[in-house]
Amino acid sequence: MFTPNDKEKKAFIERTKAQRQQREIERLEKERLVKQENAARILQRWWQRQIRIRQATNECWKTWDELLLHTQTLVDCFQVAGIYCLLCRHHPLKSKRKRLGDMCKCLTKKFITTIDNDNGDKKHQQLTYFALLVDSRYSNKALKYLCTIINQCLDVVCESSMNTHHQQEMYLTGTELNTLLQFLNPKMYQQTNRFLDDKQYLLSSPVSVLTMAVQTVFDECLLKSNIRDPTIVRVQRILKLEHKSNKYSAGVLSSDDGKMIRAIQLWLTTVTRLCLFPIEFFSSSNGNNNNNNERRRQQAIQFICTNILSVPLLPSMINSMMSNHLMKLVGIADIYAEITTTNNSKRRYVDRTMIEIMLSGNGCIFLLGNLIYMAQQLQQQDTSMIITMTNILIEAAQTYFSERQIQPYTNYHPLFKWSSSTWGNSIDTLVFEKVLHSQIEYLWSRTFMDQIFSDILSFDNGNGHATSSSMATTTTKGTDGIKSRLLFKKKKQEDRITIVDGKQHSQLAEFSMDIEAIFSMYLTLSSLFATQRKEIINRIAFTPRLMPQLWRLMNTFGPRGQMSIYLDAARRQQNDEDLEKEPLIKILKVFCEACSLVFLTLDDTDIFENEHPFSVQDLVKLGGFLNTFYFALLQQQQEQPKDMISISTTTVALSSLPASVKSFRASHRLLLQIYDLDVRHPYCPKDHWLLVSDPSMTKSALLALFNPSKQPAVQPFLDRLRQGDPVPLRILQLMPHTVPFNTRLTVFRDWVALDQANLMTAGSRALRVRRQNVLEDGYRGLGGLPPSGWKGNIRVKFINELGMEEAGIDQGGPFKDFVSLLVEEVFKPSVGLFSATSTNNMCYPASTSYIQGPRHIELFEFIGKVIGKAVYEGILLDVQFASFFLAKLLGRNVFLEELREMDEDVWRNLIFLKRYDGCVEDLGLYFTTDEEAFGTVTSHELKYRGGSIAVTNENRIEYIYRMADYKLNQQTREQTRAFIRGFRTVISENWIKVFSPPELQRCH
Repeated sequence: MFTPNDKEKKAFIERTKAQRQQREIERLEKERLVKQENAARILQRWWQRQIRIRQATNECWKTWDELLLHTQTLVDCFQVAGIYCLLCRHHPLKSKRKRLGDMCKCLTKKFITTIDNDNGDKKHQQLTYFALLVDSRYSNKALKYLCTIINQCLDVVCESSMNTHHQQEMYLTGTELNTLLQFLNPKMYQQTNRFLDDKQYLLSSPVSVLTMAVQTVFDECLLKSNIRDPTIVRVQRILKLEHKSNKYSAGVLSSDDGKMIRAIQLWLTTVTRLCLFPIEFFSSSNGNNNNNNERRRQQAIQFICTNILSVPLLPSMINSMMSNHLMKLVGIADIYAEITTTNNSKRRYVDRTMIEIMLSGNGCIFLLGNLIYMAQQLQQQDTSMIITMTNILIEAAQTYFSERQIQPYTNYHPLFKWSSSTWGNSIDTLVFEKVLHSQIEYLWSRTFMDQIFSDILSFDNGNGHATSSSMATTTTKGTDGIKSRLLFKKKKQEDRITIVDGKQHSQLAEFSMDIEAIFSMYLTLSSLFATQRKEIINRIAFTPRLMPQLWRLMNTFGPRGQMSIYLDAARRQQNDEDLEKEPLIKILKVFCEACSLVFLTLDDTDIFENEHPFSVQDLVKLGGFLNTFYFALLQQQQEQPKDMISISTTTVALSSLPASVKSFRASHRLLLQIYDLDVRHPYCPKDHWLLVSDPSMTKSALLALFNPSKQPAVQPFLDRLRQGDPVPLRILQLMPHTVPFNTRLTVFRDWVALDQANLMTAGSRALRVRRQNVLEDGYRGLGGLPPSGWKGNIRVKFINELGMEEAGIDQGGPFKDFVSLLVEEVFKPSVGLFSATSTNNMCYPASTSYIQGPRHIELFEFIGKVIGKAVYEGILLDVQFASFFLAKLLGRNVFLEELREMDEDVWRNLIFLKRYDGCVEDLGLYFTTDEEAFGTVTSHELKYRGGSIAVTNENRIEYIYRMADYKLNQQTREQTRAFIRGFRTVISENWIKVFSPPELQRCH
């Protein structure tokens, strides 16, 4: 039809294609319209059906309303309840609570019935819904209806989410609550005599039937409900109202707020009463199966723990009578048995299912707080239960919290930062703070500590026996619950404690495990509540006579005594976990932590004249033990990279240290304090601290101190260090006093020379300085110099008054002049950057450095870099630093005695206070200090709310510690940090750690 060149062929094909596409579009559109029409019909039918259902439902409810109005008999009540449950099952009431209230009124109503007695007379009797439960015609369905209605009442009574704050959204009272009080009370079921006159339909064993009904109601309703969350909402509401009144009206509640709090407290009391019904019932002698009753009682106690006692502060907010009833029914011993039921081979451990699934981390803390409150109210004397439960609950809670946001800690927590708890993370901070301060803090109160430390304080190994009031040949528990089983003697034979017989050794072993539980508790508490760690350790440290008594007690541990169990544990450790598994190791940890604080408050008179708290002989032994113990910890070998080069040995990070070394930082801190005391006031034998006798001492000899059976290859100590062996490096960094000074000086020079050799290709920096403005020009020219630049060549050109460069070639001389001029300027008292001690004119950062303007902190960092550069280049400086400042440069603690060098007047006043025999309160001191600067007096609090805390005989040691800490550390904290940061830019922290403060003074 078409010729090959006919153009109409192409047009025909395109037209045909377009028509085909158009037909396809029309077809698809038609299908779409059909589907849309069908969907519309479906929706219309569904909507019409919903309308009919709604209409039918309304008609049914109207019919139910009419039946309710004409309910006259108990059977009518049964029918009304049946229809109600049927309608609710298919069409829940949701927000229509009025009909539930009407149903509750009907259910609790008493119906009058007339019965013919044996004499043919008419007798009127009141019947309640309970009669249906023993009627063979209605029993099963009546119980089913009752459970449905009770569950609805529980839903309404416990209605409110964790975010509910308004009164109109919070259920507080109503007929639903009254219904629960009636039908959850087992005594109401037991009063069956008035229901049983009509014998025709009476079930056999009606008492057993009613008992089973009570159990069913508890099992299907109350014990399955969540009482905890709505209760926490209401507790939180009370605390917020009280906080508002404290903040805005000096603690005076408004009329509305007072009514609201009283209404919530009544609700809390009522709900607590409901939750106590099961334990009352299962504690009675109902039924013949005692084992079953005991199992159900344990279930009821667990319900109380997870729904009542896991609610923060609840026992303190309910009615006092109800609180006493709660503590009577659920005693400390019951809860103790509940949370220690699961045994993990050798030790008691908590039921992980209950803790992890039901209590979670927050629940453990709230439960512990309420247990502590109960123990206080009951004046619990057996503290061993409290200690055991605290250890279990806090250890379990600790696994749920982290300071970092990592898996599984993805939920923000108001107190612990990040949490993996399944509930409670949105609870207000007020609640956690209240629980911590009003309940848990009791564990480190003076009252509680006096109880649990009484046996330690009464221990005496000096006169041959313990002086505990409860000491006897029996294993009777003392008044504080810690077993006093101290019947052993001391024999003067090679300074060892010898146990008289195996029985007495066993008694001491048990006593030592009790002490371990105490200090394990405090370690875990201080770890979880990091903000309270300082307070906890302070309370332990400043318990009178505790530290020396603890030292004496630890020396009796083990068959050989003399701290041998700790030394043996340190020597035989093979990995990071071995030492932590050792028994009694936590006692040593807390002792070192607390004792290091005690030494901060001691002066030379205490130590060397009064020999308090330790005798000089004890100090020598303590220092020797810590020296050997920590030296043994450093011996643990760790794999090092094969390609490690020598330079890495000068800058190895302490994060690579064995975990046991990092875990015992406190013992290292205490060791250095005792060593520094010996440096300042020698009292130890010559070479007491040396464990490496000379530079050629071999590693085999080093290890032979701890394991003579090993004979590794003989190599010099310095050679091992230069080859990258981490053990000698650890010793130099952490225990340099065990190595002779000349050896350490050689190592220091080697490190500096090696570092300089690696920087030979580093660039140089030119600096133009006016002699009259050395600090200003130096800071401007070098302030932005990177760390590597400070180790390079700095060429200085001095500018004269005419702005011309002074003649001369920089061969290092101008830079030395620059450093000398800079040091001379910045350390002038008139500049205000540094102060000088009054006795020996030693320098330290001034607290008034702010007169240099907002950049004064940056100036300290710059000066630190300049001093570091001078040490790096071997330039001698005409400046001497105070010993306490050099100690901080080395990262060490400073003593109260160091305050004498800084401010002798303050030191003398603190010593007077320390030894004052009268009533300290008469001195009118508070935890504050006043400072005068440039005619202005500024007051600083030494602790939180210190202005309202008076200094007393009991807390004066804490005051002395805090005052010394403020003067020596806090007052110039930012200036000192900046200087140290600058100094360590040039001189590695690890380099200078090989020296003591006096030795460092000699080096620069």
